[in-house]
Amino acid sequence: MHMVKQIRMAGVLPVCLFLLSCGGQKSGDQQAEDISGVSGYPVTIAFEKGIETEQEVLLSEIAKEVKIVPLETKPECLVAKVNKGMIQMVDHNLFIPCSEGLLQFTDDGKFVRSVAKRGQGPGEYAAVRFIAANDRLKQVYLMDHGKLLTYSVDGTYIRECKIPFCWQFTVLGDSTFVGYIYNNTGQKKDKLLLINQEGETWNTFPQYDQFTIASGLNYYLWGRYDRYVYSFKEEACCKEYYNDTVFTVTPEQLQPRYILDMGRYKIPKERRFEILEGNWLVYSEPAQAYLRPDFHETSQWVFLPYTSWDVTSEDESPRLAMYDKKKGVCYKVKNDRIKNDMPGGLPFYPEARIADDVLLYYLEASEVLELAEEDPSILDYEQLKNLKEDDNPVLMIVQLK
Repeated sequence: MHMVKQIRMAGVLPVCLFLLSCGGQKSGDQQAEDISGVSGYPVTIAFEKGIETEQEVLLSEIAKEVKIVPLETKPECLVAKVNKGMIQMVDHNLFIPCSEGLLQFTDDGKFVRSVAKRGQGPGEYAAVRFIAANDRLKQVYLMDHGKLLTYSVDGTYIRECKIPFCWQFTVLGDSTFVGYIYNNTGQKKDKLLLINQEGETWNTFPQYDQFTIASGLNYYLWGRYDRYVYSFKEEACCKEYYNDTVFTVTPEQLQPRYILDMGRYKIPKERRFEILEGNWLVYSEPAQAYLRPDFHETSQWVFLPYTSWDVTSEDESPRLAMYDKKKGVCYKVKNDRIKNDMPGGLPFYPEARIADDVLLYYLEASEVLELAEEDPSILDYEQLKNLKEDDNPVLMIVQLK
């Protein structure tokens, strides 16, 4: 199968900030001292062994409904530079952060509104750092520098609260935000913050994965779909890419939820980009031996899109594994795509989870047209018949069984 998407775009950024000493802290890969038993958890996913077995997966086996949605193309809603891992869905509303701001579309692709204006006034923002949503409350949350804005799905501005500097955040219950702090210095004291709607931090969870960068610089390594914290069925969870454990975040403690048995595919600490001080020539080739899975939890499956740790390699196509919760088995998906035996013809790759049991594949219009060169029947699909190369992206939205 020809694969249009050759790489998962990633970012690498050195930042010149000196480290402060952090004496007396624990080191190592352990992440939580607050561990308590939860019925059925933790579940071990045998990733290393599982990807030795390949299995064909048909879209009809997992999907209840599939929508192929070209986003409406108008001057006021041109979509570019999308952070795809942030896209959220509430009811039939899609919230897409991009260079134009936070845009709202229906799940049929119709443009609804720009959710907020750039500015310094009430309900306005300077930059979209991250977004999250609460389907039950019908609210979407936008994190700016030092503040978090709340809107209803009809675009009404509800409130603003202060928030400490976080890399990402998610929602816990009706009134708590879980902020994740990226450990770019190797010496961050906290990993997670619990913040109420008044902007008060009322609990923290420590970062035990400590390391030293000799030069005192900060280094960032990330993929475009990275999500360190997520909400699933109103539970908040945390999965760091260097750590093999997914934690459920409760108000009092972190509870192990899943353990990814990476085996020989787990990158050793001494091979990390940060430890090697951003030296890509030293880092990149050895990094190809180690794997970096995303983690999309749904009711029946866990979807594990992955690449090697050489995240900018143009020669590497994204791969895909799945974990069947009922059968307790992990396996690699044949051809690294879910075969589409339903209307539309496009192969499916679960790049992001945008609601509890809703997955997303994001394609530029040019990518769809390239696929149609190999399979012209793709353009027989009603929504794609008039697709042009410079149109807005096409979203493949899969509602799971």
